Formats: sequence, C-alpha cells, structure tokens
Amino acid sequence: MKKLILLFVLGFQFLGFSQNAQDLIDKLKVELKTKPDEKRTATIFSDLTWYYSNISIDSALVYGNKALETSTKVGDSTIIAQVYADIGAVYMKKGDYDECLKYYKKVLIIRKIKNDIIGIAKTYAGLGQVYNYKYKYDLSMKNYLIALNYINKTNDEKTTNNIKNALSALLLDLKEYKKALLYSQQSIKYFENIKSTALLCSMYTNNGNIHLALKDTINALKMYEKAKIICNETGNKLFLSKALNNIGVVKSAQKKYEDSKKLFDESKKNRKDVNFGKIDYQMKFNDIDALNRANKYQESKKILMDLKNYFEIHNDLKNLIIAYKLLIPVCSYIRENDSVSFYQIKFLNLNQKLNDNEIFKKNIELETKYQTAKKEKLLIQKEAEAKKRNQLVLGLVILSFFVGLIGFLIYRQQKLKNKQQTQAFELKQAINQIETQNKLQSQRLAISKDLHDNIGAQLTFIISSVETAKFAPEIENTKLGNKLTKISDFTKDTIVELRDTIWAMNSNEISFEELKGRILNFIEKANDASENSVFKFDIDANLDTIKLSSIAGMNVYRTIQEALNNALKYSKATIISVTIKKIEDKINIEITDNGIGFDKNNSINGNGLNNMQKRIEEIGASFELISGLDKGTKISIKLLAISG
Repeated sequence: MKKLILLFVLGFQFLGFSQNAQDLIDKLKVELKTKPDEKRTATIFSDLTWYYSNISIDSALVYGNKALETSTKVGDSTIIAQVYADIGAVYMKKGDYDECLKYYKKVLIIRKIKNDIIGIAKTYAGLGQVYNYKYKYDLSMKNYLIALNYINKTNDEKTTNNIKNALSALLLDLKEYKKALLYSQQSIKYFENIKSTALLCSMYTNNGNIHLALKDTINALKMYEKAKIICNETGNKLFLSKALNNIGVVKSAQKKYEDSKKLFDESKKNRKDVNFGKIDYQMKFNDIDALNRANKYQESKKILMDLKNYFEIHNDLKNLIIAYKLLIPVCSYIRENDSVSFYQIKFLNLNQKLNDNEIFKKNIELETKYQTAKKEKLLIQKEAEAKKRNQLVLGLVILSFFVGLIGFLIYRQQKLKNKQQTQAFELKQAINQIETQNKLQSQRLAISKDLHDNIGAQLTFIISSVETAKFAPEIENTKLGNKLTKISDFTKDTIVELRDTIWAMNSNEISFEELKGRILNFIEKANDASENSVFKFDIDANLDTIKLSSIAGMNVYRTIQEALNNALKYSKATIISVTIKKIEDKINIEITDNGIGFDKNNSINGNGLNNMQKRIEEIGASFELISGLDKGTKISIKLLAISG
C-alpha cells in the first residue's frame, strides 16, 4: 500500500503559479481597452497567455496566437522570445510535449543570439522539465545542469533556486531521495527568506512528496499542510488540490476513510476550476479506490480501462504502471484469471523498465560530475591567483613538469619494453604447455585404446572361458564351481573398473551429472547384492553444470565407491546414505550409515581408509571420518565448487 501511495502522489511539480491570476487577467484586459501601442499590446497578450495557462488552456492558446501575431509585426526579438516561451508553457501544461519542445528550441536560438544568459538558463531549465515529463531522464538532467552552469555566471539567486527545485523533482523521480531533499530544502529556504509565497506552494508539495518517499509520513503531512495554507492565501487552486489529494491518500492508507473522502471531495471541488487540457487522472484514481471499497469492481474496471488506454496513447509510463497494478486485484475479484496473469506480466515488465539501474546511474553520474566540475572550477581560480603572485614559482613548476614528463616518457617506454618481453616469454611458455598437453593427451588416448583393445579383450575372454568351464558336465565339484563363479564376478568387476579408468583418461573434465550416473549405477548393483541395507542418494540439481578435472572426478568417485563398499562389508547398517550439496562456494559430500561404527582411537586405519583420505587430499579437498561404537559412521568430503 505504501508503494501505491508514492505512485499516486509523486511527480514533477510546475515551477510556479501566479498569485491571484484572475485579478491580474482582469487588470490586463482593462489596460488592453485603453488601446496601448503595438509593443505593449504584444506584451499584454503574452502575459495573458501565461496567466490563462493556469486557468483555461483554450483561452491561453487564443491569446498566445494573438501575442505571436502582434510581436512578429513589431519585430522585437525579446518579446517574440517571451511569447514563444509562454506558448511553450501552455503546451507543457496541456501535455503536448513535442509542441512545447518546438517552441522552447525557438526561444533558445533567439536568446543565444542576444547572449541573454539568464534567459538561456531559464530555457534550458524548461527543456529539462519537458524531457522529465517525456521520461527522458538523461536529457532532463543534462539540460538542468547546463541551466545551472549558465546561471552560475550571474548573481540571479532566484532563478538558481528555481532550477534547484526542478532538479529536486527529477532526483525524486530517479529515487535519489536524499539528494532531492537537499536541493528542495535549499530552494525553500531561499524563497522563505525573500517571502515569495507564490512559488512556495509547489515547493512545499514537492518537499512533502520527497519526505513521503523517505517513509517520513509526519514531515510529509507537515509540508502538505504548509502547502495547503499558502495555496489558500495565493488562490492557487491547482496545488491546493494536489496538497489536499496527497493528504487524502495518506489518510486512506491509515484507514481513516471518512477523513480521506472529505479531502478527496474538497480536492475535486478545487480541481473543477482548473482546466488542464488533459484527463484529470488523480481524481479518477480516487474514484476507483472508493468503488473498490464498495465492491463495485465492474464499474472500477471500466474507469481503469479508459485510463489505461489514455496512458498508453500518451506514453505516460508513471501512471500506466498504476493502472496495471490496480487492474490485477480488480480482475481477480471479477474472476477474470487470464486478465490477472496478463496485467501481472505487463506490470512486472514496465516496473523493470522504470527501475533500470543503468538509467538511474547515468543520470546521477551527470549530477555528480556537475558538482565535481564546480569544485574544480573554484580550485583552478585559486591556483590562477597564486600563479599571478609568484611568476618564479610558475616557471619552476613548468620546468619541473617538463623534466617529470620526459622522465615519465622514458620510464613508460622501458616499462612497455619489459611488458612486451614478459608477454613474449609467457606466450612461449603457453605454447610449450599446449604442446606438452597435446602430447600427453595423445599418450592417454593410445594407452586407453591399448587397455580397451588388449586387456579388455583378454578379460572378456577369461570371463567367457570361466563361464564355459563352470557349466561343463565333467565339473561336478561344488567348491570348484563356486571358485569359478567368484573368478568370473571378480573379472567382471575388473572390466567395470577398467571402463571407469578409460572414461576418466579420455575426459579432460567430469561433470557432476556424469558422476551422478555412475554413482547411481554402483548403488543399484549394491542394492541387488545386499538384502539388509537400504541406500539413499540425494544430490543438488544445480550441481549438474559444475565440472571437475578428470583426476578430481575419478578420485571423488573412487572414494564414494570405497566408502559404500566398507559400509556394506563391515557396518551391518540398514540405511546407507550419500548426500551431495552445494553450500556457498563449496561442495559437501557425506556418506553416512547407521551401522555398528568403530572406535577411532582404538583402531588402526586400513588401506581402504588411508587410500580414501589420500585420494581426497591429493585434489586439495578436506577429508573427515567420524565414527563411534554403535553410533554409525560418517565420511565428510569438502571441495571448492571451482575444483578442476
């Protein structure tokens, strides 16, 4: 719910709102009736364009066209630039940002020709504001910082703090709340000191939004209350409506529904007197909240679908994500399960897009670079003053610099030469190593082929001969028959061992998936051979992709095989378990049984246990054996997940 509150009330605030706009409009119209000269008439039309932008978009555009026609006839570029700026502001409030950009760029051309530094700064600030609305945060940040660089050349603190307030709103969108709060507090402090209440109305509202984003509800409500008082004093119905709405959203989250309803109704009443030229979606969100609490989900969905379509057409991503989020529970209540899944996916995809860390990082880096450049500029100025006072020191510094530069170039040349020699040596070593590995691989393949073709064939012949002899009619001696069966079984086991060895020799690396298959085969055979023991095998699925060297893989397999054989032969266990888990950066292998165990202190490790420990230590892993009389036995092996 807290996140939803932020989505409702966060957003960029307009830079200003004229005090008692209607009174000023009436005065300008009275002056217009006196039929002033064309230059003054153009200025009046331009002012009416600006003041009407906060009351009626249509009227503002009518006067904008008149101002443009009159100022063009007069031919005063200063007035023409101001008319373009006022018309651009109207289109901004109307939501036609492309048209707004067109007029602001015309303003910038004129003001650059006239070298109007303050005018240039204000225009760049306006461009930053438009790009913020278009969600092009990198361009928004860039234009705001250009505006600050221009205004720093002047002593215009009012424009400086106006831009800082706009920058705080952008940083709020970028979720850099602490930086946003710093800029907001600086601009509020300035306008409080000069007692300029007209702009404080929007600044208090913006500051409240930042506090709310920082989960500081108490200070957020304080700032909204301040905004409400100032907006009432100045007749600013736009931001009065915003302040009332934001307080209402907080009250609703606190489940104070009666209070929130009164605030929403009051906000709606003030909003009716302001013509935005676009859909009043904040009020519609409040209506949806009320319909949902009244279980009127079909009506709620109808409004939401209209809003969704509007936001998609106007690419209003901030409000579109709210519509998607609200559609999920509404569709769930009216049992439209396909729609629930559809809007969940839409919400998640858009949320990822809006929270792209790279975009945020890029914009914050721009702001950081500006601050760094500002500090470097002050440092350069101090250094320049010091150089003027001491020309001799400057000469010595320059001389030292060239001496140091020459030394550095010589050092770098020598370092580069050493690096090239080192690289050549390393390359030669690498080539030798590859050649050695190729020779070893060829030898391994030859040996494995000989083992398979010669020894394998001979063992197979022995098995065949023993089996034939065992069933010969002249052999009736039972002991001899049993002996031949044992020889046959031993030879078969030897062939299996031989195949495992050839498999390991022919593999540069062994995956846990291959290891798992061979362990399972061994356990299946052990199950067939043992009637009294139950085997359990558990291995992490995410280990399948981890690979070991052929030596490490074979040593691990042989150790597990030896541990299982020991448990079958000596432990008298009913349950024997093999568990392989990945914990952080290590692979833990445990072979446990519930057998009779043995006292480690009073027994001498046999060759089997010594061989197991030696195999594991050879591959850089740890081996631990835990046992006690009537306490079973556990063998624990720990090796790095990057082994091999």
